[in-house]
Amino acid sequence: ALGLIAIGKNALSSADAQVWVGDDGDYTNEYSNQSDEDIVLVVWGPAASWVNTQDPLVTISLPAGTNKTLSFANGASGAWAAVYEDTSLVNGQISETWGEYTFGEWGCVDVSREVNMKGHNMSIDTGNCISDMETCVFQCKDGAESCWQEYELLNCENGSQEGATYGTFDGAPTGGCGNMGSSATVKTILQ
Repeated sequence: ALGLIAIGKNALSSADAQVWVGDDGDYTNEYSNQSDEDIVLVVWGPAASWVNTQDPLVTISLPAGTNKTLSFANGASGAWAAVYEDTSLVNGQISETWGEYTFGEWGCVDVSREVNMKGHNMSIDTGNCISDMETCVFQCKDGAESCWQEYELLNCENGSQEGATYGTFDGAPTGGCGNMGSSATVKTILQ
């Protein structure tokens, strides 16, 4: 009903996809729904955030109070968002807080509030570094509710936490919780 073009592939092994349901990968993320409502977790790959025209990789139900673990291949990159009762699509994207990922030795995860500064709370813990609504977070500048280019990475200075990274690329901030090594066990709390 939200407007996704399709449900996710929901692969069960690395032979079938870069992201799969299960905990047998070198890079895993346990998603914990700590909100008071049932949600749907949507995960997509690079350049596929327009879920009204691009198939997501995973769409799974996550009832209130439950957890689900996904595995990610080395080099997998994209983002995830939770769909709540009040979530909508804006310009084909899930208008909610996003978790962004690139898994690998120098990979990085972060919370991004750029699409919807008023989105639901999310925190991502790599075991060494936390990205949440206040720390190692991408957000819009100047009080904008949504942004595409005018954003900043807050409270993620190099050395502020183990794995915290901050830099720039083409004049824009980059970084988050990185330097994962050859494996990582990530935990994401959705509220």
